[in-house]
Amino acid sequence: MKTGRGPKAATSATSIKQAERRAEVLRLRLDGLTLSQIGDRLGIRADSVHDIITRALRSMTKEPAEELLNLELARLDSLYAEAMNSVRAFTPVLHNGRVVQIPVIDGNGQTVKDPGTGQPLTCIAQDRQPVLAGIACAVRLLERRAKLLGLDAPVRTQAQLTVTDTDTEDLSGLSLEELKQYHALLEKVTRPALPAPKENEQ
Repeated sequence: MKTGRGPKAATSATSIKQAERRAEVLRLRLDGLTLSQIGDRLGIRADSVHDIITRALRSMTKEPAEELLNLELARLDSLYAEAMNSVRAFTPVLHNGRVVQIPVIDGNGQTVKDPGTGQPLTCIAQDRQPVLAGIACAVRLLERRAKLLGLDAPVRTQAQLTVTDTDTEDLSGLSLEELKQYHALLEKVTRPALPAPKENEQ
């Protein structure tokens, strides 16, 4: 026998109290009370009142947005089904109001002939334009659906690059004079206006 008690019943009771608290906070706010005044009346802090109002407003705007998104996706799905029907449908080629017949071609590209009469077999020519138009429409609908779902959002990637210098020279074996020459060459590279270093310059 169910008593209506337990975790689910407690959760439901808590949810009801929270909903009633949110409704009361919003009503008092609409009546012009400040956050502090609402907090004093309900026995909670002003920042808690602010959080309750913020969550309530976010929920109020989120639910219609989700409902609109689902409605838009349903419409796109219906239009996509219609576009695919056009792709699968057979539309004959018409000329002067008459259906165009074309020869039947086998896998080798040869015309198939009637064994009894020897005459080429014919079939109704298919108009490919409605098929191509249906495919183009289906692609646009899929692109729109992907955009609504955020599937086309750019993906941020991060790459780590490590640069190592394998050509670093060992200068420990140079003499003082060679170090001076080396320093002067570096200055010339970074400051081209300087005169070129002279050999054996002290």
